[in-house]
Order: sequence, then C-alpha cells, then structure tokens
Amino acid sequence: MKKLPPLLLIILIALQPGCKKTNDTTLSETRAHVLYGARPEVDGLGYYIHVDGTGENVIPLNLPSSYQRPTVNTAVGLKFVDTGKRQIVGDLASGGFRVVYVVSIRDL
Repeated sequence: MKKLPPLLLIILIALQPGCKKTNDTTLSETRAHVLYGARPEVDGLGYYIHVDGTGENVIPLNLPSSYQRPTVNTAVGLKFVDTGKRQIVGDLASGGFRVVYVVSIRDL
C-alpha cells in the first residue's frame, strides 16, 4: 500500500508531457461573396455570405459595416468559425443556414 502513492506520482509525471498546452487551430482562408438577400422582416436573408468552394450560404454574426450595403456583391477572402447555431429563414423545411463568426475578411 505504501508503494501506490509514489507509483501514481511517477505515472502522472510521465504522462504530463503528453498533454497539449496550446490550441494550434489555424483557420484557412476561404473565397466567398458577401451578398444582400432582402430584409429579414420580409423573409429575406439579410446580409449573407456565399462560400464559393462549397456553394453554401452562411449568416455572419459580425459582418463589418463596410460590407453592409443593399447593393453589395463583393468577392472576399474570409476566415470564419461555425457557432453551431442555425438561422431559419423563409422555408422551414430547409433546416436553416449556419450562423458563423467572422474572424477576418478582406476584399479580393
């Protein structure tokens, strides 16, 4: 019984270097277009982003005001993180659009 605590301590020390200390998640930049799909009050999408690679439309939480114009159709380089939420717009059968947090955005 006296050998158990030192043995556990040795095991804990041996496993400690295996723990990951930093989060090395790097986001890759995606080509996309910022668009305006009418006011949400009338079942429009509002401002949304069409991801070129997948053809998916996503709703940005924090789109910079410089992109918020009714005539916007801007090609951008975009880094975003999925929030895990969905926004239902118009047709309820579609399952809604992913809501994303914009990490960085730049004109192409």
